[in-house]
Amino acid sequence: MTERLTLIDTSAFIAYERSSRDPDLQTRVSECVRRGVAATCAVIAAEILSGARSQREFGQLQLTLSAFQWLPITAQCWTRAAALGFNLRRKGITVPLTDRLIAVVARANDADLLHRDAHYDLIGDTPDEVAD
Repeated sequence: MTERLTLIDTSAFIAYERSSRDPDLQTRVSECVRRGVAATCAVIAAEILSGARSQREFGQLQLTLSAFQWLPITAQCWTRAAALGFNLRRKGITVPLTDRLIAVVARANDADLLHRDAHYDLIGDTPDEVAD
């Protein structure tokens, strides 16, 4: 049986990189990397890399992210992120497009989503398709 991937959101990655006081997060990210199930996508990588404070740090972050599995963001993911936003707005909830897209990428790849961002809790199991 193949082990599930874990998409590591920017919020969890930053907390991990800063040696946060969350030992459970530290252990979980380290274990995902060690077992080869840590995943990222272009949106998360862009968020992480754009926060680099120097060219050297940018290169180090690129190297770290190269050890992750990269999940695709397809045209269908964009459509599902839009539908998710539509469904959330109907409930009176607004979540940024980037977070909706990341949530949809995790769902599309049957990956766990490791985060420290309340937006994902708001998304919960809201459908990412619009019902007729």
